[in-house]
Amino acid sequence: MAATYVKPGELGLNPEKLTEMLTELEQTVEIHSISVRFDGKVILEGAWEPFSLEKPQMMHSLSKIGTSICLGFALDEGKIHLEDKLLDYVRDELPEEYDPALEDLTIYHLLTMQAGSKECCNNVWFSKLTRDWETNWLKQPKIREDIGKAFHYDSGCSYTLSRIVTKVMGKNCLALMQERVFDKMGFGEINWLTSPEGHNTGGWGMYLTAGKISALAQLLLQKGEWNGEQLIPAWWTEEIGKMRVVIPEDEKKALTHYAYHIKAGKEIFAAEGAFGQYLICFRDYPVAIGITAGASEYLAADICLKYIKEAVQIPCEKENLEEAQEKLEEKLVHLTLPKPEGDKKDTNEATKKLLNKRIAFTENPRQIESAVISTVGEELKLELTVAGEKKILFAGYKDWKCNDMYPNDFTKRYHAVSYAFDEDALYLSVGLLNTSYREEYCLWVNSENVVVGTWRPNVTYLPAEEDMTWKFTGTFEPSCIL
Repeated sequence: MAATYVKPGELGLNPEKLTEMLTELEQTVEIHSISVRFDGKVILEGAWEPFSLEKPQMMHSLSKIGTSICLGFALDEGKIHLEDKLLDYVRDELPEEYDPALEDLTIYHLLTMQAGSKECCNNVWFSKLTRDWETNWLKQPKIREDIGKAFHYDSGCSYTLSRIVTKVMGKNCLALMQERVFDKMGFGEINWLTSPEGHNTGGWGMYLTAGKISALAQLLLQKGEWNGEQLIPAWWTEEIGKMRVVIPEDEKKALTHYAYHIKAGKEIFAAEGAFGQYLICFRDYPVAIGITAGASEYLAADICLKYIKEAVQIPCEKENLEEAQEKLEEKLVHLTLPKPEGDKKDTNEATKKLLNKRIAFTENPRQIESAVISTVGEELKLELTVAGEKKILFAGYKDWKCNDMYPNDFTKRYHAVSYAFDEDALYLSVGLLNTSYREEYCLWVNSENVVVGTWRPNVTYLPAEEDMTWKFTGTFEPSCIL
């Protein structure tokens, strides 16, 4: 995927404001990578270590943009209409008993999240099912009086649209996007999760980099045209970002409404995913932004809107331009997420108890059953049993070491690990590079010779614990002292 890189100042943009934008982003939300295009040219691109611009990350609900684009293909070819009834396409998958309100639902209601859903059936909800995703979703009750009148976010609407697209187009959404969009934009092979029946999840599960996200945003700004070829119907790119349904309690945000499976506001429209993934298109400026993140707050779009406007409207003093550009470039080179606590590379009497012994752990969120920790030069070697599988990872002292932990699983392939000791404990920071997750572990040995452990994620779908910290313990296996 070729891209033209241009210094912001050469396009009349203020580099000082872009540096301020990066600073506020990293102080406010956890950003993993960002790509900004102006007039089709990349003006800013960077990643916060250990995350990178090369390794794709799960997009969560940003994936819905793919489903919306594919629905546009079907609409443009006359194979479906927005006013069509839902049950005309899924009647063969209805459960024996279902809410009669389903008879009222149209494709438009699903597309705009006005299907009267009582519950948001998200990826966690669907992942508990082993079969019949569509039938199980069709069992869910509806608020009949809200259909077509109120916003109720539900990724079950997205999966259903994905199913319908597959039926009418003869190919699933990924096959359509790969053939008609991704290949022609030079993306290479893209991954998108599927249901047990083999249908794309629709509402989550696509894996992209920030650069590819910003390229998709640029494609929308160019009304679906790329290198002289019309990839997406132009009329659909104009419809997709129009404000249609008020999102309750978002009236003070940049994105106040729901559009065609993305969010929209007066100045921008954007595909937004859980934990802060963003594809942002500006209405008044030729700006396209892609963001991957692990954020608990959805503020990145508002921050970008503020500073991009200032970068366009407030010129940099000519005599300061070169220095401002150098500061921006320096900022981009040194982006990093927090390293582990602790300031010691080596163990002492207290912490060396953790080394060279097999530790059997109690139940913990990452299903780490046992570990043997040892030193190899200036690195730590972690020999783990995780959910029954043997894994070996290496950690650098205050330095990220990338481990290809699951070579055949794109959902969790790369894990970067950094370590440090203090007087009492070992600290490990782990970046799951294909996900939104960054985790902190702390291990120490108490007076009863029991290993005490804590696990603290940046974000999680798990029910919250106090201070977002989960506790577990470990015991040394006496016959396995190494």
